[in-house]
Amino acid sequence: MFTRRQSKLLEILLNNVQGVTGTKLAEYLEVSSRTIRNEIGEINRAWKNGSIIQSSRQRGYFIEESDIPSVRSYFLSESHGKTGEEAAQRGWMILGMVLETGRADIFDIGNALALSQPAMYKEISRFQKKLRQEYRCELLQMSGDRIWIENDEVKIRQALFRIIKNEAQKRNWSYSWFLRTFLRASFEQQKYEWLSDLVTEYFDSKNIQVSDDGLYMIVSSVYITMIRNASNHKVVLSAKAKPVKEELQQLFDFLMDQGLELTDGDLQILEDLFHGYKLTSDESQESRIDDLSILILEDFCHDVMEKYHFDLWQSQSFYDNILNHIEYMMRRMGTGYEAVNPILNDVKKQYPYAYEISMLMVPIVYRYKNCYIQDDEISFIAIFVEHFLENINQKLKAVIISSNRFSINSIVSNWIQVNFSNQIDVMDMLPKRSIEKYLEENPADLVISIMDSFVHPTVASFRIDGIPNQYSLAALNALVYKIRLNYRFRELIKEHFNKNTIRIYQKKIEFEQLIQDLSELLEEEGCISDVNEFVNDVLQREVNYPTYIGDWFMIPHPLVTFAKKTGIGAAVLKEPLRMQGKEIQLVFLLAMERKQNEQIGVLFEFFRHMALERSVIGRLASVGTEDEFVEALQQISNSLDF
Repeated sequence: MFTRRQSKLLEILLNNVQGVTGTKLAEYLEVSSRTIRNEIGEINRAWKNGSIIQSSRQRGYFIEESDIPSVRSYFLSESHGKTGEEAAQRGWMILGMVLETGRADIFDIGNALALSQPAMYKEISRFQKKLRQEYRCELLQMSGDRIWIENDEVKIRQALFRIIKNEAQKRNWSYSWFLRTFLRASFEQQKYEWLSDLVTEYFDSKNIQVSDDGLYMIVSSVYITMIRNASNHKVVLSAKAKPVKEELQQLFDFLMDQGLELTDGDLQILEDLFHGYKLTSDESQESRIDDLSILILEDFCHDVMEKYHFDLWQSQSFYDNILNHIEYMMRRMGTGYEAVNPILNDVKKQYPYAYEISMLMVPIVYRYKNCYIQDDEISFIAIFVEHFLENINQKLKAVIISSNRFSINSIVSNWIQVNFSNQIDVMDMLPKRSIEKYLEENPADLVISIMDSFVHPTVASFRIDGIPNQYSLAALNALVYKIRLNYRFRELIKEHFNKNTIRIYQKKIEFEQLIQDLSELLEEEGCISDVNEFVNDVLQREVNYPTYIGDWFMIPHPLVTFAKKTGIGAAVLKEPLRMQGKEIQLVFLLAMERKQNEQIGVLFEFFRHMALERSVIGRLASVGTEDEFVEALQQISNSLDF
């Protein structure tokens, strides 16, 4: 009924009942305000009961409370995700038509879809490319006016299962619509629901928690197996099937006891798919972690500690959760059913620092398995790391200037522990005469003085007079906020940004040449020693793990090459660089040392802010000189509102 963008717009309003301004909608959907007005007009014209989206100066755009149930019903209906002549939909319809008989005439399919023969050739070629890129298969073959399915049933099943799994994770279509389109006349709603009830009954009896997407994937793959067998498309394995793992065999035995006919070949292919999903209860002793997964996680924790000085071992819950994820990630890599993360771009945009830390997993897995992790899997790990950063390790280092009264010292220490345990880490309590020497030898973000004044040129200070009260609480909270976001970033600008490593490009430039130029500038500043090695590593990383954040800027940097000292090269592109459908206006080339540098975390926090605030990008992209770029950065740092 609606395009994906229109559906996304409705979903935003549904989740923000208080209303959203047109400007915020435009920023979130990365379009102009005019486009938002046009889309809302289209939605209101198409809505069957009249206008559904209202507007006011106070609330912006919103959906009336009385209309919310009908919008929710739309998202649960078969029409959700269905856009009539959308290209992706036609591809699945073509695949379903060919699956029915194994081969078909292009002219006949064109008639059914109301497409000319040239349009059909173009449509099929486009869909073949999609299958190759997203599913690594050559499922559809075309020659002359004929189109057919390759005749290796094992490969057909594997491709169909991969498609079902990925489409479920993307949630581009409602479940029933996709299967009905995919399988056409072979799909029977009643039989599918019967099978779904059976599988649900089994999981409930075993206390196994499976997500809706996981249940859909499992039921659909078994259902496809039944349909292929009923159509006499049997699996013939050349080698003797290996024994099915016990927890999966129990599921298969249960299904066969209900009358499903599953051969050893069927079970082997289904097991490869199911092996990458947790299908045991939390109490089950059969849910074992492989030694390799533990080894990979230990190496990851070690490397994170060495480079970023974050102790991942300190959180047992983090360790257990990410270990479980790594185990199933390695299983998926072994069977070729890697996970798809539908919020990959959002993770890169909102958690850039966590994503960068997670990239340390890439060389570790390559060392043990001789293959690279997909970008989607890295983004899943980044979600775990971001949770750790938010809840465990984002504390300011503080030192307290003690009072000559022990009781006051005790009161202040306990007050900070009670009210700021997640924000401030008190490193020491010293008399005033010892503070200067301490700060020379130890990094600190904050000095808290008791009953005495203290001023330092670079370290923020806070004075508590007597017993702390509510005013003290509010004032210190405000200072912590300022230090963590504004103060640190200003210091980073002073240390790492200068006009010698910034370039303004008035004319179009190729990405490779841009990286070469900025790398040479970093070499001149003593940041890197080998330009060619650095450039090659940056370009190679972009192939597998693109560094764009949002649609407007990139932060390219090497995967394994480290710098002599940390440096940042920046480029403003007056003629945007088009890469993977994005128009890049700013490029920040990062050279990072292989040692702890807490300011890098602040830098990535600024990148996150840029990705969420289009106006910041526009302001930096509009400068005319290198000096203006640095000045704009300083001004932005003074007005950050995270």
